[in-house]
Parts: sequence; C-alpha cells; structure tokens
Amino acid sequence: MSRNYWTLGKEGMKTRLSKAQAAYENALENVENLHVKISDGNTKLGAIPSISLIPVMDCGNCAICAKSCYDLRNDLIYKEVIKTRAINSAIYHEDPERYFKEIDGYLDYRFPRAFRFHIGGDIQDKWYLDKMCDIARKHKDTKFLAFTKMFDVCNEYLDEGNVIPENMHILFSGWLGLKMDNRHGFPEAHPIFESGTSAPEGTRLCTGNCTECLKEDRLCWSIGKGQAVGFLAH
Repeated sequence: MSRNYWTLGKEGMKTRLSKAQAAYENALENVENLHVKISDGNTKLGAIPSISLIPVMDCGNCAICAKSCYDLRNDLIYKEVIKTRAINSAIYHEDPERYFKEIDGYLDYRFPRAFRFHIGGDIQDKWYLDKMCDIARKHKDTKFLAFTKMFDVCNEYLDEGNVIPENMHILFSGWLGLKMDNRHGFPEAHPIFESGTSAPEGTRLCTGNCTECLKEDRLCWSIGKGQAVGFLAH
C-alpha cells in the first residue's frame, strides 16, 4: 500500500465539506453567469481532460469510502479546486441540460483523444448516465472513462435495454466491505489495502500512469466484461 494513503478524521471531513458547501451556495447566487469548468489534466492523469463534481456531496454510494476519498483528501485543499467543483455542481443541479451542453461544446472544440468523468463526484442517476452515453456516441473518436459506485443506476440502465457505447468505459469501483451487484459484468477497479482487498483473483495491477495506459490501450481503457484492475490504496 502506498505511503500516501491515509484517512480523514471527523474534523477534517467537516472542514473540507463545509468549504465545499459554502462554495456551492456562492456559485448558486450567480449560476446563470457561470460556465462548466473542465480540467485539462493533472499530475496523476497526465494530459487527459476531466469534469468533476463535488466529492462525497455528489456521490450517492460513498458512506464506506468517504473518509478515504482521494479527491476529498488531496484535491479539496486547494481553493481553486473547491471553486471549480462547486461551480460544476451548481450548474448541474440548476440546469443539467446546460451542464452537458457545455461538456459537449468543449469536446467539439478540443477533440481530445480521451476524457474522464468524475475525479470528484459520481454518476447521479439514469438520466445523467444516458447523457454521458449520448456524448460518447457523438464523439466517437474520444475514449471516455468513468469509475462508479452507482451500481444500481448502471444495472437498471442496462436492465431497461439501454446500450453503453464501446468508447464509454465504465468501471465498477470496489471497496473492501462494499457490496457490489455486478450482474452485467462491468469491468471492475479495486483498491488494495494492507488489510486486504475486494479485488477478485486474476486482477491486473494498475501501473499508476493513465496517459501511458491510454497510449498503449490497456488496463482501464480496454479491459472487458468480467475483468478487473487493482491499484495500491493511496
């Protein structure tokens, strides 16, 4: 397990989330004049653009992992990150159509090779997932990646006969002690802790470099049904 792994205490969580809530409420006051903020990349992802919401606050199945959330621990200490996450969240909750329209506009303008949903936050509901899929169908030359703990949403989406496009790679995000209903065989991603892991036998280990895996079309960008990738908790 990475030496960088640690968990937040109650006060640490309270402080980070209260700042995020304040930023969200501030964004709501002027939301009609704000625009979606898309990151062009970071040290972890490399030059892969991404859209994020507020961690924990915009995660519907995070009770077991909230205090260990990477985004909450390591990213929501920066004022600009808090601000951008809050702006995106405010726009989505007030005008979800515009939220996706502006993501679509970014992709029309930039033509990225890859795009990541949710460094912070998660899929919100079936409508949200459907809009993600619509965007992927339109931008066929872009590979999309999303990790999710919203298992019920994804399962029900497929139960209803919907299809997730091939360039939309959705991985079910496991956690030690978290029940996962993966009846449709979504690829999985699992953290590896000193105390154990939820990763199944045969899981392949993450190399820690999203850009290199993208170039070589491997691991998260290409694993299929019934396959899993594991990463050291960090």
